[in-house]
Amino acid sequence: MQKQLLTLAKLIVSLSLIAWVLNGIDTAEVTAKLSQARGGWLAVAMAFFVVVLMAGTVRWQLMLRGLGVTLGIGTTLRLFLVGMFFNQTLPSSIGGDATRVFYLWRAGTDAQTALNSVLLDRIVGLSILVVVTTLVTPTLFANLDSPLAAHGLVLVLAGSWTAIVMLFLFNNPYTRRFQHLRLIDFAVTLSRDAVNICRQRAVIVPAVLISVAIHGATIAIAWSLDRALGGTGSILVFVIVVTPTILLISIPVSIAGWGVREQIMVVLLGAF
Repeated sequence: MQKQLLTLAKLIVSLSLIAWVLNGIDTAEVTAKLSQARGGWLAVAMAFFVVVLMAGTVRWQLMLRGLGVTLGIGTTLRLFLVGMFFNQTLPSSIGGDATRVFYLWRAGTDAQTALNSVLLDRIVGLSILVVVTTLVTPTLFANLDSPLAAHGLVLVLAGSWTAIVMLFLFNNPYTRRFQHLRLIDFAVTLSRDAVNICRQRAVIVPAVLISVAIHGATIAIAWSLDRALGGTGSILVFVIVVTPTILLISIPVSIAGWGVREQIMVVLLGAF
């Protein structure tokens, strides 16, 4: 019952925010704008989306290699695409991640290793988002009129930096005393794997560069769609707006980020 209520709450959040975004919009004007979208720029956006998919697959394969798992690029891509599909259709991205873990486990990978590979794949990407969002925050604050939005972003950044630091420090003599507890054992193992991954330069360096490329391609998608609809926004504006948006929608308060993504984009783009 509790799970159903949580899903219902997320659905209400998504629908409420989407309704808020659509409130007052001239439907005829939006339809006309979409019908006049330039096909060339739409194709560019689609090409960047393919880059995101391929780069995401390679990054996950790097995490698997760092954990001692050898998986062909074809199998990795297939499992990654399955996870991406469920990320967009289940109440949170956890569903897609769980799907990847399940099929990886069925392929013969240890359950803990499978789970850690997916979590570390996400953590590397989110860490880059946290760094970039921190760098663009002063410019963002200079244009934001909403103290609530500013305070919320600061809170998310503070929590994100705390989580990153804790991840690398959790595997220590004190916490290992309680490793007989299942949750502590999981956290210690994840921390250990994270440190080991970071010590493998052949894994972590390309993983970081790929993460930058993924976020850059995601920003380019939004910028290309702006161009397709006749917009003239600077690519720098989209860097400042899209980066914190991706970070904020990772918080599981809605159905796959629906509504939250649109509301944040409207607020931040409106500030510029």
